[in-house]
Amino acid sequence: MLVNSCTGLETFAIGAAGNIAGDYIYNNVDLKEPGPVNVKIVKLTNGEELIGEYDDGKHIIKNPVVMIPLDEKRIGFNPWMPYAENKEYQLKEDQILVIADPSKHIANEYNKAFGSGIVVP
Repeated sequence: MLVNSCTGLETFAIGAAGNIAGDYIYNNVDLKEPGPVNVKIVKLTNGEELIGEYDDGKHIIKNPVVMIPLDEKRIGFNPWMPYAENKEYQLKEDQILVIADPSKHIANEYNKAFGSGIVVP
């Protein structure tokens, strides 16, 4: 189980089997919103890697999380700006280094936690 020292934060652990651990604390991240999502990994010029629903044309990322390694076989999702009220952020084009498609496994886990819940086989 992951424990955060502040209430209002949410952390998901993804195990080697690919399932999200059920132990988490609610925060301001929208869970299970309807409709398909365009999940991308966005690497910023400061080195941060975000995963979220990304609008290529407007450089807007919704429900961004940071992937954090927990151990050799697990990663966690932690909100990018956990104390902000916003769920959408306009990124400046000059702060974006690269945009990439996540692995199917990571995209599916993100969708289960934050998106439509639709899993691509």
